Amino acid sequence: MPAQKRAGKRLRAPNATTRKLTALCLDMEDKLDQATDVARALHLMGHGLKLSAVNAEESGAIAAVAWIARERLDTLRRACRNLCRLTLGKEMRR
Repeated sequence: MPAQKRAGKRLRAPNATTRKLTALCLDMEDKLDQATDVARALHLMGHGLKLSAVNAEESGAIAAVAWIARERLDTLRRACRNLCRLTLGKEMRR
């Protein structure tokens, strides 16, 4: 018997759960972007204060804390994206 060619699976329209999850993922990404921008601004302010030599130690502390916040936010963003990809991928395969 000859093998039959399959045209592929038909894609279903996204259900309400998928739409809600997509909206949540996009909303979370937007909030993470805003928080990252704030951390970047603090980091730059810390470096600016350091260059002005007003309070070098305190400004270095501001820059260091902002850098740590940026790293943690980037890690959180990657985890959020991976979670959304996995979850949405499962929803789309159903």
